[in-house]
Amino acid sequence: MKKLIILILLTPLSVLSMEKLTLDRCREMALENNKALKMAAIDRETAAMQTVSAHRNFLPEISSNAGFLRRNKKYQLFDEDKFLPVIPHQGINPETGSFDPSIFQDPDLAPQVIVINPQTGEPVIDPDGNPVFQNYAWLPMEEGKFGQKNNYQAGVSLTQPIYAGGRIRAGYRMSKAGENIALSKEHLSVSEVIARTDELFWKVITMEEKDKLADAYQEMLGKLVSDLEDLLNEGIITQNQLMEARVRLNEVRLQKKRAENGLKLSRMALAQIIGMPIHSHFELKADFEPNPKPADSENLTMQALSQRPEIKMLEETKGIYQEKIKMSRAEMLPVVGMSAGYTIMNPNPYGGFRDEFGGDWNIGISINIPIYHFGERRNRVSMAQKEASRQELRLEETREMVELEISQARFTFEEAQSEVSLTALSLEQAEENLRSAEDLFREGRATTRDVLEAQALWQQAHAANIRAKNQFRLAYTQLLKTSGELHQNFTK
Repeated sequence: MKKLIILILLTPLSVLSMEKLTLDRCREMALENNKALKMAAIDRETAAMQTVSAHRNFLPEISSNAGFLRRNKKYQLFDEDKFLPVIPHQGINPETGSFDPSIFQDPDLAPQVIVINPQTGEPVIDPDGNPVFQNYAWLPMEEGKFGQKNNYQAGVSLTQPIYAGGRIRAGYRMSKAGENIALSKEHLSVSEVIARTDELFWKVITMEEKDKLADAYQEMLGKLVSDLEDLLNEGIITQNQLMEARVRLNEVRLQKKRAENGLKLSRMALAQIIGMPIHSHFELKADFEPNPKPADSENLTMQALSQRPEIKMLEETKGIYQEKIKMSRAEMLPVVGMSAGYTIMNPNPYGGFRDEFGGDWNIGISINIPIYHFGERRNRVSMAQKEASRQELRLEETREMVELEISQARFTFEEAQSEVSLTALSLEQAEENLRSAEDLFREGRATTRDVLEAQALWQQAHAANIRAKNQFRLAYTQLLKTSGELHQNFTK
C-alpha cells in the first residue's frame, strides 16, 4: 500500500489528469480549430448582412444635405436699363387679363397710349418695328442685381420606390439564396473537417493496434528464440534452425520500429488538426463503433438529395438564375418612384432674396418607361434563360452523381463489414493453427519452420483484421458524408 502511495506521488500531475479524447471530442476540437471553417462562417455572416441590405431596398431612403457657397458677384438680370410701356386700364382685356391690341384702333384711346405722327396720322415705329408708347416705366440696370455673396443651403429628402418591375424583390431573393449558399458551404466544410478528423483518429487507433501487435509478435518470437537456444544447448535442434528464428525476430523488431514511427506521425497529424501542439501527449478512447445496418440505397439517396450541401447549393444557385430572368424582364417595365423633401436657403428666394433663411417643402412622383432599346434587353432575358437551363442540367447531373456515390459508398461499407467478419474468422483459425503448431513442436512432431510459419500467419491475420476494422470505420464515415448526415449534429 505504501509503495502504491509513493508511486502516485511520484507520477506527474499531467499524466494523472490526462484526458482520454473520444471521437466526438476530437471532432469538436477540429471544428473549433479549423481556419477554413472560420472563413466559411465569416462568409455566411457577410451574406446575411447582404440580405439585410437587400431587404432595406423596400424601405424609403432618407438623406440630408447642406452646403455653403461664396460668390464674388451678384446675379445681373439686365444687361442695360429697361423701359416698360405704360398703358391705361382700358387696354387690358377683362376676360383674359392680357393686353388688348384693339386699343390701337380706338381713335380716342390710341393717342393716349402711343405716339401718333401728326403728318401721317400713323403710329410712330421704333427701329425694332414696335410702336412707340406715350409713357414708359424705367427699370435701371442696377436694380436688376440680386443675391448675396454668402449662400447657404440645407435640406432633407425622402425617396421611396413604388414600383420597379420586380427588381427589388428579385434582388432580395437573390441575396437570400446567396446566404443559403454560404450556409451550405459552411456545412460542406464541416463535413470535410469531420471526415478528415475521423480518418486521422482511426489511423492513430490502427497504429496503436499495430504497435501492440508488433509487441506481441516480438514477445512470441523472443520466447521461441529462448526455447530454441535451450534446445540447441541440449543438441535437439541445429544452429540453422535457431538462426532462422533470430532472423525473423530481427525483422519483427524492424516492423516494431516502423509501427512506432507511424504511430508518432499519426499522432502529430491528429494533434495538428484538433489544434493541439504536434508533440502533445494524449490518449484516445475508441468508444464508437459503426452502425452495422445502414439504410437501403433508396432511402439513403432520398436523404442525400435533401441533406447534401452540394445539392442545396445548386438548388439555391438555380433559384438565383430564375431571379436573374425576372431582373432582366424588369428592365423592360416602367419604374415609379416618389420623392419628398424640405429645403431652406439663404438668401431667401421666397422673400426677395433677402439675407435671411427661407424654406419650402416639395413632393413628386417620377415615372421612367423604357420604349425601345433595339432588342438589347430582350436579349438579356434570353441569355438569363439559357443560363438557368444550364444550371438545371448541372443540378440533374449532380443528383445522378449523388445516386452513384450513395451506391458506391454503401457497397464499400458492406464489403468492409464482410471483410471484418471474414478476417475475424481467419484470425480464429490462425490462432488455432498456432496453438496446434506449438503443441506439435513441443511433442517433437513439428519443425521450427512450421512454428515460424504459424506465427507469421497469426501476425498476418491480426494485421488483416486491424486493417479491415479501420476500413470499416472509414467506410461508415464516408457513408454518412455521402448521405449528407455527417454534419447534422455539428451545425445549427
